[in-house]
Amino acid sequence: MVPERGDIWHENPFPLSPVVRLGPTTDLGESAAVAADSGNAHLDTPLVTDLQALVADYFAPPAAGGRRGRVIALVGGFGLGKSHALRRVYQTVRERHGEAAMWIVDEPAQDMGRLYRDRLRGPADTPQGRQAFEELVRDYYAYVTAEWVGGEEDDPRRDTLQEIAAGLRDRTLDPDKVVSALRYDPEVIHADLRGTLGEVTEHRRFATALALLLQPPFRRMVWNWLSGEEPAEPLRERGITEAIGPHPGRTDTAAGIDRVFDALAVQGFLHGRVGNPYVLLLDSLEKVLEWPEETRRTFFDAFERLVNICTSHGGLLVFCTSPEGLQALRASVHERVVQLWANGLGRRDTRELVSRYLAAAGTSGTGPFDEEALRLLPELTEGVPREVLKTCRQAWQLAENEEGAVERVPGSAVLAAVRQLHERVAYRQVLADIHEALDLGQWRIASRDPVPARLARSPGGREDVVYWLSPAPDAYIAVIYGRSVLLADDAERVAALVLGLRSAVRPGRLEALLVVNGLVSHAMQDRLGRAIGSRPLVYRQGGFGLSAHEALLQLERRLVEERREGDLVELGERMRRDLEQQTARLDEMHRTLTALALDTRPVVAQPASLPRGEPEPDTARLPGPVRRRFRDALAMLEAVTGRVAGRAAGRAAATPADLSVLGCATLVRELTERFRGAVAAWAAATAPGAAPSEDELGELRRICREYESAVEVLPVHLLGGADQRHRLTPARTVESLAEEVWGTLSAAS
Repeated sequence: MVPERGDIWHENPFPLSPVVRLGPTTDLGESAAVAADSGNAHLDTPLVTDLQALVADYFAPPAAGGRRGRVIALVGGFGLGKSHALRRVYQTVRERHGEAAMWIVDEPAQDMGRLYRDRLRGPADTPQGRQAFEELVRDYYAYVTAEWVGGEEDDPRRDTLQEIAAGLRDRTLDPDKVVSALRYDPEVIHADLRGTLGEVTEHRRFATALALLLQPPFRRMVWNWLSGEEPAEPLRERGITEAIGPHPGRTDTAAGIDRVFDALAVQGFLHGRVGNPYVLLLDSLEKVLEWPEETRRTFFDAFERLVNICTSHGGLLVFCTSPEGLQALRASVHERVVQLWANGLGRRDTRELVSRYLAAAGTSGTGPFDEEALRLLPELTEGVPREVLKTCRQAWQLAENEEGAVERVPGSAVLAAVRQLHERVAYRQVLADIHEALDLGQWRIASRDPVPARLARSPGGREDVVYWLSPAPDAYIAVIYGRSVLLADDAERVAALVLGLRSAVRPGRLEALLVVNGLVSHAMQDRLGRAIGSRPLVYRQGGFGLSAHEALLQLERRLVEERREGDLVELGERMRRDLEQQTARLDEMHRTLTALALDTRPVVAQPASLPRGEPEPDTARLPGPVRRRFRDALAMLEAVTGRVAGRAAGRAAATPADLSVLGCATLVRELTERFRGAVAAWAAATAPGAAPSEDELGELRRICREYESAVEVLPVHLLGGADQRHRLTPARTVESLAEEVWGTLSAAS
């Protein structure tokens, strides 16, 4: 919206670091957010709406079978609003369901003991929470006492005792007073309580601690232990010998992870057993992927146990993770998790997000942002809220005048803001990381540039070739440095540069790797991939050298494939010319066979009357075995031709099958004669009595491979079976001829 009344805005309403965490109190709404704090604007995205609906359904009155547990995963990339949605869950539960027990982990840590002591927030952090938990354990105490009271079948006070047991189960009677009035031994009751809790929690030390929690002399000791402290001596005497989480300096990290998750599972389990709702919020699960293998495996094992507890015993667990973090979880966890995926904002939601932050600063609507700026924001940031806010803040600063006021934020300011935010790494640093990738693969740099310098740079110099690599003779990979590709004009400029390079180099002999030091949206990456034949590589610090090396390997493989395809095309062209020459001969043969068929006299076509190829070359320099192999192969092909011609002479006309066999035999014989001539010429060119050089052997290898490739594409299986003179079929003879010639001549050298 362009201001119509000369409106001027002063303070930048957008946050410097738009990051939401569960830890800081301002992010949790406990105090009013001021200025550009990250918590001063809320947007009900589809992710937030769907999550709030699931949370409301969880807190709805439970069905007859009890409260149903659920685990919800908020999945998506960084900056898409997962933590924002998780914070909204915290606020909703605290405002509408204050009685629910809730544990909060802002992000997992390898030192789970320290996290449990210092960062984990749960119901035990407040006096009200401790009192509620003690009442929870007392309910179990009442349950155990009721079992003792109601189990006295022979007591004359049986009816009275049954009423007392019912009162204990209904929580209308104090179990301590009942034990005292009936003169039961409290230690016996507590021992039974420990056994019952041991069955419920499956952790003996927690059963002991929770039973002692109800005894005033031990209450403070147990709470200290439940808060992560080392157990006091009286607790050690009763079997509680270790802290829930290891203290600094301890090396049993895996055991600490297990014990912390056990504590969470036990406390949640107890709430579920009496039908109380309980909530656990966990942010940034993907941090675990950076841990060592053993620690990571231990965490995911313990996390799976917690998921099972929540789903089986009426808990609500909501955690945020990246797609990679979700993928790391086992399939059994996926079966129990409801996935909500975060997506980027569209144009309408982006406009709404901007207006919400402007409204917090006292500005109505979209303020100084014009329509072009609002159109570019979701396109360049792909709707990622964090990127939208960072871009808005930077564009606002660029639009400020000398007095620090803003009259209008145009689209050009948004473009400039994106470039400033994403093109921060120096050119020399990017070049150094590219050089690291070349060192990693020992890439061969071309001895000379295959194109003039003026063609290796785009107009304006925004892109230029920084390295010419030559992985194979006459084949090149151009490593191109470029900056942000934001608009269609930028993509067309890059495409024109690569097209010019390909035009200057032999077709099929050039690939391009575009390294972008800046921003390229996914849509623009696809567009560039279609235009230049390879996806651009966006520079990111940390691991870039390896990424560039792998990209170069892929381009090298493509060059090799393209070169092989080019060689096959060239061979196919030669074969086409040979087939054209043979077509005329086949026509002549067809006329001859037709004339023979019309003649009533039995005439057998003689091989000598068939057209022959080139006269036999001088093969005196060839070894005897090689001469014999050529002679046998040509004689076998002559026999095939004579056999088919004789069979066709008795019919009125030659069949298509006869013509196919004759054509194939004739063409193979022509190729074999040329092969023999080439081998004979090669032998004549070598020095008599001297071993061939590497270059001469390479030439012989090329001659043999060329014949072998030519025969492979022909239907030589049509030539028939072996005759009495030869144990090999004609097809096998010509298919193995090149291998035998190479083996004999190379061994003789």
